[in-house]
Amino acid sequence: MMACTAATAFQATLCGRPARPNRRAVVTLAQQQRSEGVTRREAGLAALAALAALSAAPQPAHALFGFGNEKAQQRYEKETGQVISDVRNAALLERGAPGREETMESVRKEINDWVARYRRDTAFSGRPSYGNTYSAVNAMAGHLNSFGATAPIPKKRLERLVKELDDAERFLGRGR
Repeated sequence: MMACTAATAFQATLCGRPARPNRRAVVTLAQQQRSEGVTRREAGLAALAALAALSAAPQPAHALFGFGNEKAQQRYEKETGQVISDVRNAALLERGAPGREETMESVRKEINDWVARYRRDTAFSGRPSYGNTYSAVNAMAGHLNSFGATAPIPKKRLERLVKELDDAERFLGRGR
C-alpha cells in the first residue's frame, strides 16, 4: 500500500481520502457568495439602526384617538361617580324590592366594564379614588358571585362597602 503523504490529488484518492480543493478556488467561491447577499454585520447594523430610529420616535398623540388627558380625566370622574352611585343604590336595596335581580345584574355588568377599562390604565389605577372604588366593587362582585342577586348583603360587609364608597367619592371630589 502507498503511503498517504503525497500532496497530489491522485495519490489522495488512492489512499481513500477525498481530494483537497485548491485554495484559490475556495477563496474565489467565498468571495462570490459574499457579494451576492447581505453579510451578518450589515444585517446587524441595519437592525440596530432601525431599533434606534424606533426608540427615538416621538410618542403618539393620544388626544388624536380620544384619550386626551383632560377628556380621559373627565370620563374617569363621570364613570367612577356613576359606578359609586349605582353600587351604593344596589347595596342598599331591600331584599324583596321589585327589580332587585335586574338591578344587581346591571350593576355586575357595570362593575366588570369599569374594572376592565381602568385596571390597566396607570394614569388612574394608582389613585386613592380608584383603590377605594375597586375595593368596594370587588366586595360587591364577590358577594354577587358567591351568593347571587337575591341574597342580602350582611351588615358588616354593607358597612364596609358604604364606607369605601364614601371615601372613594370624597377622593374623587378632590381630584385624587
